[in-house]
Amino acid sequence: MGRRLQIYLERLSLDELLFLEHELDRRKLKFKKEYSVLAVQPEQKLLTALQRTTLVPLSRELRRHYNECAAAGGGILLAYSPEVSLLLMRDVKGAETAAVKLFTGLAEVNGRLSGDTPRVSLKLGLATGEDVLAAGSVRSIRQSELVRRASQCAWKSPAGAMLIDERSARKWEPKSAPVRLPIEIEGNQVFRVTPSEPSQTAAVPDNDKLEEFVNQAVEKGVTTLKYSLLREEANEVSNGAWSKPVARAVITVEGYDSEAGRNMVYTLRCAFAEYSEKVDYVRRVISDRGLGLVKHEVATQITA
Repeated sequence: MGRRLQIYLERLSLDELLFLEHELDRRKLKFKKEYSVLAVQPEQKLLTALQRTTLVPLSRELRRHYNECAAAGGGILLAYSPEVSLLLMRDVKGAETAAVKLFTGLAEVNGRLSGDTPRVSLKLGLATGEDVLAAGSVRSIRQSELVRRASQCAWKSPAGAMLIDERSARKWEPKSAPVRLPIEIEGNQVFRVTPSEPSQTAAVPDNDKLEEFVNQAVEKGVTTLKYSLLREEANEVSNGAWSKPVARAVITVEGYDSEAGRNMVYTLRCAFAEYSEKVDYVRRVISDRGLGLVKHEVATQITA
C-alpha cells in the first residue's frame, strides 16, 4: 500500500499536492481541541553517565511510572524516550495531578533501582492550548507548538520543579500559586509552580521530626529507606468510656545506620481517612531529598 501511494504522489502536480495538504489540514480542524501537554525530563547528567546495562532497567521503570501518573491525571502517554517524555492531559487540573504523582512516586522508582544507579530527579514543563495531537502520530507531535513549548519549559526548569506557560498559569488553581519568572519562551511568559493536591496542603503534625529524620538519613549516607503501612487496633481504654474503639494506620519509615549498627525509625499514626495524604506527603519529602523508598515485606494493604 505504501508503495502504491508513493507512485500515486509522484504523478501529482505541485498544485494537486498543495490542494491535498490544504484538504488534510481542513479536515483535521474538527479534531482540534484544547490540551495540556506535560513534558518530563530526567537530569541530563544522569543519562550521560549511565551505561547501557544500567540505562535499560531505568528506562523500563520510568516508562511504567509515567504511564501510571498519566492515568492518574486522566491522560495518556503521548510519547516516551529516556531523554524527554510527553503526557497528553485533558486539562490543567489533570496535569497537576499527574505532576504530583510524578514527584511523590519518584522515591519508590529510586528504591526499585540498584544501589549503584544514581538517584533520579525530574524536571517538568507544561503548555496548554488548542492543537491536533494523537498518540502514535509522529507528524502531529513534531509539528505541535504545545509540545515544543512544554519541552522548552522542562529544559529550563531546575530539578524537582515545574515551569508552565502563560495559558496554563491562567487556568491554574489557586490563581496566586504561579510565580512569574523573568524569562520568555517564544514570546510567552513563564511561571514556576509547586504541584500539590488539596489533600496534601494539610501539614503532617510532626513535620519537624520527619525533616529531622530525613536529614539524619542523608548525613549517615543512607540512600534507600524502607516503609510499611500497618493497621493498629485500638482498645476501649485508650479511647475513653464514651467513645468506640477506632483503629488507626501506622506509617513506619526505617533506614539502617551502618555507623551505629541499628535502624533509624520514624513512626506516624493517623486515622484511616487521613493515611493516604500522609503517605503521599512522606513520599514527597523523601523524594525531594533524592532518597529511594521500598515497601517492607510485612506491610499490609490498607483501605480506608
